[in-house]
Amino acid sequence: MRETAINNKTHRQHVTRAFQRRAGSDRQWRPERCADVDTAQRLAAMQSLLSLLEQGVIAEVGDMLRHWQCCLLLADRDGVIVKRWGDAQLMPAAQGDWLMPGANWNEAHSGCNAIGTCLVERGAIDVIAGEHACEQMQHLAGFAVPLKTPHGIIDGCLALISDPYRDRTHRHSGLLQVLSMQIENRRLINFYRHDHYRLTFNSSRDNLDSPRSGLLIFDALGRLAASNTRARWLLGLDSEHDRGRRFESLCDARWQETISSVESGLTLRFAGRYHCHCRLESPPSRGSRAAAASPLQRLDLGDPRLHQSIMLASRLKDRGIAMLIHGETGTGKEVFVKALHAASQRAEQPLVAINCAAIPGDLVEAELFGYVRGAFTGADPRGNIGRLREANGGRLFLDEIGDMPLGVQARLLRVLQERRVTPLGGGESYPVDIEVIAATHRPLAQEIAAGRFRADLYYRLAGVELMLPPLREREDIHALIHVVLTNQVNAEQAAGEQGAGIIPTPTPELMDWLVRQPWPGNIREMENVLRVSLAMADGPTLALHHLPANLLVADVVPSFAPSFPPISGVSSLHPTPTMAPLSTSNASLKERLAEHRGNRSALARELGISRTTLYKRLREQSEALSS
Repeated sequence: MRETAINNKTHRQHVTRAFQRRAGSDRQWRPERCADVDTAQRLAAMQSLLSLLEQGVIAEVGDMLRHWQCCLLLADRDGVIVKRWGDAQLMPAAQGDWLMPGANWNEAHSGCNAIGTCLVERGAIDVIAGEHACEQMQHLAGFAVPLKTPHGIIDGCLALISDPYRDRTHRHSGLLQVLSMQIENRRLINFYRHDHYRLTFNSSRDNLDSPRSGLLIFDALGRLAASNTRARWLLGLDSEHDRGRRFESLCDARWQETISSVESGLTLRFAGRYHCHCRLESPPSRGSRAAAASPLQRLDLGDPRLHQSIMLASRLKDRGIAMLIHGETGTGKEVFVKALHAASQRAEQPLVAINCAAIPGDLVEAELFGYVRGAFTGADPRGNIGRLREANGGRLFLDEIGDMPLGVQARLLRVLQERRVTPLGGGESYPVDIEVIAATHRPLAQEIAAGRFRADLYYRLAGVELMLPPLREREDIHALIHVVLTNQVNAEQAAGEQGAGIIPTPTPELMDWLVRQPWPGNIREMENVLRVSLAMADGPTLALHHLPANLLVADVVPSFAPSFPPISGVSSLHPTPTMAPLSTSNASLKERLAEHRGNRSALARELGISRTTLYKRLREQSEALSS
């Protein structure tokens, strides 16, 4: 049974909805080209997925692409092509670059097409000939499937483009389905390979290596961490609400007895009726796991914007390129920098952090550059080498760089240019070998315009700009909540607290409440709330009544502006969208939600707002209608 195959009736509805979404527009539908630097950044952000494709997936289909005279495209979550395989000449010379990296097939630019419509509809789709909104595409047939991170977040799609008069519809869609299954399984295995058990099951022992096999990922205590699409369909699982389910609730066996059969074949009965051949594989030993795990990769829980920052940092961490991190207070900037440093070649050298906002303005200079004996009244009689020299050989992390006084900015710029530092009150300069990472919650473009920040220092610090999204905009909040709970329980267990070791599962009601909150304090605030809830809980679940009463009374979701983009003139992977006007009619908003089959994330993305704001508008309009 092909539960994920492209359905003829369904995909025609997709095409109809695509034209309805763009009805009334008088623009000329055609792919737009991204700037070369933007395309290069997008390619770098997709590098891990691209490596996975080229290592074991694409090699298997090269001959098919040549025989079928078609090309295979990888697009990112915005619909921008980042890679092409196959050399079939499908477009006239004038539009030859439409099927090349950098072409934007987003519905907003190209109307109905396989890539853009697949990303909006979040499902497999084909668009044939005249179903394309763009006239110059109506000689093509497009087939596309979305690609998801291990946490279920769509971060791109795979598309086959061919001649519509070659009757290979079922072959093309079938090939894409198999490729998407292979990619899903490999991403799950790669992400969880260090600390988790993986259970593969199939009705045939000979087909356990098939991409159509079910795959379940368990932690050391037998709790479900993840599953592939096939397993969820067979067992009726929900990717979020069933996270943390015990092994015993899924099949007729005990976890401790089953892991004794690791690496050997076994037969299990699932859901009380499916008898399947299984293979259970254990995580590597502690020594090899520590060597293989990347601290940066462990921060990647599925949010596309954070994923792009992690991929860029991973590629550039040992290139001597300065990095500037944007993010609100509490988004984890220091955690990100520590993980980057630990994953780099300078991991054994010092990482020195200084918070420019926490030091009085008249002391920042002495703290950074050091001072000689007797340099000023109240100075340590022994002198101080300063944080710059402390970081020699390693990294200096300048947090809240936007709060640094202008005079200190000028001296810091000179040090970064000359790689030598002169302490206050001294004449001798000292060489320093450091890499600098700066972070700020301030929009530096505005600070420069107001004369509070030096433009030359900004360009010295912003070799590459990374964005850490605020918690209210993150798409991986379910996975992040699980990680926070796990870390807090492990910390309690290490401290020897009574009852520690059991990680409670949040109820759907509590999870919904957590997702809807604006979290002005971001991850730091959520950690405090969950810490209190853990202390209040006395069983295997966390519920709303475990929250502090004042939080429930003040359950108000204010509107937040989207996080600011990088400074004007510097390429941004995802510029802040203009907020689309929301109709005051509750019925019209509900109709738009129905068009997305109840998918609030997809509607929020189309409207250019966060999910939190969409929840707020829906609730406000429902209350207004009822009153």
